[in-house]
Amino acid sequence: MTPLLRVKDLAINIVHGKNVFSAVKSISFELWEGEILGIVGESGCGKSLTALAIPGLLPQAAEAGSGSVFFEGRNLLALSEQELCRVRGNEISMVFQEPLLSLNPLLRVGRQIEESLLLHGKKDRKNNREQILGIMESLGLPDPAGLFRAYPHQLSGGMCQRVMIALAMICGPRLLIADEPTTALDAAIQAQIIGLIRKINRERGTAVLFISHDLGVIRRLCHRVLVMYAGKIVESGKAEDVFRRPLHEYTRGLIGSIPDRKRKGSALANIPGKVPSVEEQLPGCPFAPRCAKARERCREAFPEATAFGSGQRVHCFAAEPPSGEARP
Repeated sequence: MTPLLRVKDLAINIVHGKNVFSAVKSISFELWEGEILGIVGESGCGKSLTALAIPGLLPQAAEAGSGSVFFEGRNLLALSEQELCRVRGNEISMVFQEPLLSLNPLLRVGRQIEESLLLHGKKDRKNNREQILGIMESLGLPDPAGLFRAYPHQLSGGMCQRVMIALAMICGPRLLIADEPTTALDAAIQAQIIGLIRKINRERGTAVLFISHDLGVIRRLCHRVLVMYAGKIVESGKAEDVFRRPLHEYTRGLIGSIPDRKRKGSALANIPGKVPSVEEQLPGCPFAPRCAKARERCREAFPEATAFGSGQRVHCFAAEPPSGEARP
């Protein structure tokens, strides 16, 4: 069985004048049809750059230095801009963090959603309107006819984000990339957006790549999770395994910083220091300067992945196997 998306040895560079800095360092992962895969890590770890590289939307200062991104057997990094335009919105769609910045304030909501249909050759305006109203209704948006005529400034932030999801899904893509879609939303609206993405995944079979720094959201939504730090994947596995028994010190620190009723009255975990900038090209494990278990070899080489029986993989010399399981 072939994965829907296969990222292999992807490296992303930031070009600043004559200087080239490595922001994402040869990462590999797979996303299967109907799966929700989360990528989590602090700001500056390379999560959004990874997401943007898939449909070829990297900012001008960034470039895919090496590797491949295979989607349904095609290497997206080898496609022309014209070929990528046929993929974007039609086969792969993206929902961004700031919906108000993504929507055109001068165009009505219905017109903006229809642009994707027109771009991909669907010219029947009457049929397009019916399709747009239908997807609004199926996604639980209230008063689809009124929303079709509304301008973005008339909507709340949460409603704008739901409109962006409707826009992303109008052509029936097989992959939805959601880049921090719940940031800056209150808890109630955040729960609605999570529920909407789960509904799309369950009812339409759409695979989802979900980017977030919020481990609580990742835990509630995702089937598998990748933990990124300083441009590298340091741990991966089923979400339930990673959250129940984190193996990397960075993952433990992230999970330990989440407030929990069971630890009421106890101090939250604190990871000292900060994520290194792209200008700091550290040898060895990039987390070593912040890790209490770091030894000399951690500063000299980045460890190969160690795989355990459940499929959990960790890049750490000091990682101990889960209880009852021998180290490979």
